[in-house]
Amino acid sequence: MKVLFAVWELAPFFQVGGLGDVAKSLPKSLHRLRVDVRVILPFYKALKLHKLQKKEIKKFTVIYDGKKEEVVIYQIHFLDENIPVYILKNEKWIDIPSRDTFAFYDLCVYEILKNNHLSWTPEVVHCHDHHAGLIPLLIKHNNLKFKTLLTIHNLNHQGKYSIDVIKRTGLDHSKCRVIQWEAKKKQINFLLEGIIHADLVNAVSPTYAKEILTEEYGCGLDEIIRNEGQKISGILNGIDYDSRDPAKDKNISFNYGVDKAIEGKKLNKTFLQEKLGFTISDEIPLIGFIGRFESKQKGLDIMHKMIRRVNLQKFQFVILGQGEVEWEDQFLWLASFYKKNVSYISVFDKRIASQIYAGADFLLVPSKFEPCGLIQMIAMRYGTLPIARATGGLKNSIDDKINGFLFKKYSSFELEKTMKKAVEIWKNDKKKINEMILNAMKKDFTWDKSAREYIKLYNKLVGNFDNK
Repeated sequence: MKVLFAVWELAPFFQVGGLGDVAKSLPKSLHRLRVDVRVILPFYKALKLHKLQKKEIKKFTVIYDGKKEEVVIYQIHFLDENIPVYILKNEKWIDIPSRDTFAFYDLCVYEILKNNHLSWTPEVVHCHDHHAGLIPLLIKHNNLKFKTLLTIHNLNHQGKYSIDVIKRTGLDHSKCRVIQWEAKKKQINFLLEGIIHADLVNAVSPTYAKEILTEEYGCGLDEIIRNEGQKISGILNGIDYDSRDPAKDKNISFNYGVDKAIEGKKLNKTFLQEKLGFTISDEIPLIGFIGRFESKQKGLDIMHKMIRRVNLQKFQFVILGQGEVEWEDQFLWLASFYKKNVSYISVFDKRIASQIYAGADFLLVPSKFEPCGLIQMIAMRYGTLPIARATGGLKNSIDDKINGFLFKKYSSFELEKTMKKAVEIWKNDKKKINEMILNAMKKDFTWDKSAREYIKLYNKLVGNFDNK
């Protein structure tokens, strides 16, 4: 099986969000299952090669905005695995991302496939999010024989661009599905085009695949997604167990495995409490939050209301996140008034994040929606029990009162009720909590299972039903 991964970010070369981790981890697992997988992405000016030597593969030209543009294909590889990575260089349209970057990138990928510039022919082109949304359209419109899979990592980010951007690719915009309200704004929706023209579509958790069929979670595309429902499925993401391992993590003060989890977490909690200036006590629950400050998704409002309402002398909260300035200011204000019980850290730091995963008793994940979510999986890997809303991948990855705690209604009162119930068990039933900690650490979130599910989709696309 030959698969080309089309992404806009790839850790550690260039990363903005969770997709960068997926683009690193999933190909590694596929490669270990003998899939010939290769990754292609733009060569931004900000992309870091980490001392890798790049090799020029091909120079070619594409016509964009009526002009010939030279593109250079360079090849590097994963830092720790021999997986080819192709990076596309063009100073005008790719160096610094603009509204044209992804249309230009998608056109380049199409030209590469059409002309076999890689001297390697994939059977499946695996496109990720709206950034690669035009690739299925270009392939289908020009009758290329490649099969396409589109993975939706977050339906909320759709990539709406001017029709002029489409015209610059040479595509007749009448071939695009411009829904009426978008036509008035003269916009093309890249993710919508990908959903309609891809041969198969998947979301990053089974629950999210169902949720996006509804008006509540469909972000305005639910009717169209329902029409395409027969080709939509859900596969839960995994996490990289090589880099997320409390027994080996150099960013935490005390390493531990399942056999010494309770002792190891206690030592890390003491270290974290001291570092944050909190009272050092095993009788006070230490509760963390790690995430982007994105109010439409991450539940910042209900978390903030809850923290303001509870008796803070009975809790310790550590919040690590950045994003919307308004929410940064609100949590900074809270932390400045309640220094002994609330700590807010606005600058993301891997060492602090790892220490929170290792030292906190619970991790809040109060998301309004969560396509998959990685932080709850990482927390569980470190034996920190998530308190999360039962939505998307959170519902698929957490078993209520087995390895974490779930609440249904999006409400600060429901969050508070669930948190207090978790803390009550934590205080009064250590045997139960210790059992939950071990259950969480033993839960299998490796990419192997997910990779096998993706291989089934690839085989379905190419008509090979031997899924061994």
